Amino acid sequence: MQKHKRHIFHCITIFSLLILLSISGCRQRIIDVITEPEVEYTPPENVTPPPQIPDPPPEPQQPESPTENTVEPDPEPQEPDQPELPEQEDPPPPPEPPESESIPEVPITPIIEPLAHDPIQTPVYDTPTGTAPEGYQVPPILVEEVEGTPYVTIEDPSPEAAGDTTLDADGEGTLGLLLDHHVGILNRGLGSLFECQRLYVYFEHLADFHTVNRSSAEHSLIIDSGGFNAAARRGNDSLVVDEAWVQRQNPAVIIRTVSSGILGSNVIDISHAAVLRNEVLERPGFENVNAIIHRRVLLLSNELLQSYEGRLIAKLHIAHTMYPTLFGDVNLTELYTEIAAAGGRDYTRGIFAFPN
Repeated sequence: MQKHKRHIFHCITIFSLLILLSISGCRQRIIDVITEPEVEYTPPENVTPPPQIPDPPPEPQQPESPTENTVEPDPEPQEPDQPELPEQEDPPPPPEPPESESIPEVPITPIIEPLAHDPIQTPVYDTPTGTAPEGYQVPPILVEEVEGTPYVTIEDPSPEAAGDTTLDADGEGTLGLLLDHHVGILNRGLGSLFECQRLYVYFEHLADFHTVNRSSAEHSLIIDSGGFNAAARRGNDSLVVDEAWVQRQNPAVIIRTVSSGILGSNVIDISHAAVLRNEVLERPGFENVNAIIHRRVLLLSNELLQSYEGRLIAKLHIAHTMYPTLFGDVNLTELYTEIAAAGGRDYTRGIFAFPN
């Protein structure tokens, strides 16, 4: 294989020379190179040779250390054998306690105490018998004697009744039963709400942008109606807010209490209440507030906050405004009549909420 390669190389070389010889300029140059005499090299004179550097002396070899003086390490000390300890016997088990004598069972007699009186007093009817006026249907009652104290068991006629209610017959009357019944309706309706479904309320008390915090009675009114107070955490010295604050809170409901000249027992015209409500709906910058978009703006008479039955009516108005699907069957007009018939404050004369 190597011989074949050399043969090919010689052929290529000869062929290249022939090509170069065929060119006139190259042929003459090749002839001159071939015929040029060889020139011997003569070193220049008076040139001193470079000094020769002597080789360095060999390094002395270190003598090997004698193996006789090698110190062997001491062997590891061995621990002395410890004497074996005698096996200890298990302690004897403790003596079993004597069987306790059986204690005879003594029957426990329950002590039933009368319930606390509700702050609502029993109404006094202006009738010969002292009973409720005609036209009011009292739920069926059953009087029982419990250790000399009379009690009344009320059978709730509604199908959603959770059970019987026991009240002190000497301290409660028809008004208390009526109000308790509607409190149960309110609580059952709000009990079906999840915490995330409760709406935030902006409450204005008697003046523009005057709100209430958690220390006020109006705050309890909002909570009992199933809402959250948007200004609950504001201090007593910062209860006057502005449009920007209401926009940031974006309440779902706006409630405004008004004086008895706009809504109350002597009012028969809603024109002043309608004008005030429209002013709230058309406040500048409120067009994107949730309550304005859904027109959930309620005006309440301040007279409702002066009595227990009035506050219950206000709660039902607020709950109906926030959750109409839960309280759409509650007829507040009939409730006014029933409260008056039961001896409570008469709310049948006048207008106390708008829209009603």
